[in-house]
Amino acid sequence: MHTAAPKPARSPRAADGAAPAEPVRQFPALQEQGRAAWFARLWQERRLGGGLALTVLDATLPQAFALGFCKANRFIDFGFFLEGAFTSRIASAPGGATELHNGAGRFGVGYMPQLCGTAHLPARRKVRLLHVHVLPSTLGAMLGRDAGRAAPCLRRVLEGGPADGFVRQHRQSPMMQAAANELFYSLRNNVGIEMYVEAKAWELLALVLAETASACPDAALCPRVRDVIHAIREELEERYADPPTLSDISARYCLPIASIQAGFKALFGMSVIAFVREYKLQRARRLFAEGDMNVSEVAWDIGYTNLSHFSSAYRKRFGVLPKAYLQSVRERLHTPAC
Repeated sequence: MHTAAPKPARSPRAADGAAPAEPVRQFPALQEQGRAAWFARLWQERRLGGGLALTVLDATLPQAFALGFCKANRFIDFGFFLEGAFTSRIASAPGGATELHNGAGRFGVGYMPQLCGTAHLPARRKVRLLHVHVLPSTLGAMLGRDAGRAAPCLRRVLEGGPADGFVRQHRQSPMMQAAANELFYSLRNNVGIEMYVEAKAWELLALVLAETASACPDAALCPRVRDVIHAIREELEERYADPPTLSDISARYCLPIASIQAGFKALFGMSVIAFVREYKLQRARRLFAEGDMNVSEVAWDIGYTNLSHFSSAYRKRFGVLPKAYLQSVRERLHTPAC
């Protein structure tokens, strides 16, 4: 296994209110090993205005690689894991060293002004990762009164008071996955004007806030029911093309249908059927964003055998026929950036 060990580094301009002069993430060992040009093909950073930055990792490595990284700035980091899985070992996390298990469908929120760690990337497995980085003052100004809906650990950072570093991991909602993939491909393919890219980044952060804020009713569920509801959600996401019936789910998890429906309403804001439908259509939108599949292939992938039913459902959800949406995506992907 190749190893790139981290070395601490400080940014000369890490104060809030101005973007740091240094990159959002630093990989000092890559410079020493002469591998910076190689890594630049896998890692991309884009600065936007007003204390907002984006980074993407798109890698399929021939052999396992331990990538050392450092951070010395006040960015709040929102990470979205889109494909693959890997482990990160954080040497300077709050409370001591910790290990994070990152996998597709998860997202994380973290604030650690000083950070060093190592990401262990697997061999011959594609990894796609998107980060949105935003300064506390920028996020606080954008949120306005909605800042009060943020999780307590994040709210303390936004308010500018003493705040311990933190890392929190959650599952992405279907809408979040679709928005993150659209933003990822816009960056990776260098398409989309800056206003579009910035709007997508803010959309993604708004979805994070809505997702974490809507988790408040979670406390009203007993731990056993909460765990069962999350297990059911995972099964539905895995079997989205041919989901089990509510009766089957009820029997397998020993939970009444009424309790399952109430749990989904409390945790996800919708019924089980609505959740599956939303997951399917958001997956379709995500597949269209990649631009590799036609309408029929996408419909079959998400479990629609009738193309007209799929087109009708897609138009009802997104206000546009899937064929027209796919055409616009492909035109955008093949339009050179100015």
